[in-house]
Amino acid sequence: MKLSINMAMTLDGKVVRPDGRWYGLTSSEDKTQMDVYRSQSDAVLIGKNSILNDNPIVKIRAVPNALNPRPVILVRKGTLPPDKHVFEESDHIPLVICTKTNLKEIKTSLENKAEIFALDSDDIDPKKVTGILKRKGYKNVLLEGGPKLNFSFLEADLVDRIYLTIVPYIIGKTGLAGIADRSTELPGFDKHNWNLKHHFTKGNEIFLVYEKS
Repeated sequence: MKLSINMAMTLDGKVVRPDGRWYGLTSSEDKTQMDVYRSQSDAVLIGKNSILNDNPIVKIRAVPNALNPRPVILVRKGTLPPDKHVFEESDHIPLVICTKTNLKEIKTSLENKAEIFALDSDDIDPKKVTGILKRKGYKNVLLEGGPKLNFSFLEADLVDRIYLTIVPYIIGKTGLAGIADRSTELPGFDKHNWNLKHHFTKGNEIFLVYEKS
């Protein structure tokens, strides 16, 4: 199974606006390219905060006759409202992966909206998540989570590819997240190279594709 991260980043390395959300940073070209990446995936991983903050639509619109990837939502604590786009507008019933701690809460709110799988732990273990996806037969998974979720999968050495869009903005504010964000560095970050496999431009944006060496 191949796991890819897809993120857009400003010229000064920020992936969110000053209010912590991502809306309005990318262009129609980037949204079209995101649909291309989705069309090459059979599942898309999304974190709870992304659903709450951005309410993304996961259906592919820019690639004709493309099969939509299945949404896989990771919920470590609490639950999600059932009226979010991912539950109302997806071609596939979403898969919600939660913990044994919030299983009851998830079932109460989402039992008729999603397939629910609870891990036998109090946290979301990336290796267990990828194990579930492998057993379900998914071959190409796109991670569209936030910086903290990205960090957890990178830390577990589970990411094979990074799709990175450079957008023409400079925010300048300190404390805003980059592609991966936590209070500690990734172990051995300078010992493992990422190889630039492809790059192209559309409008004022640069699209980069890195693969793990």
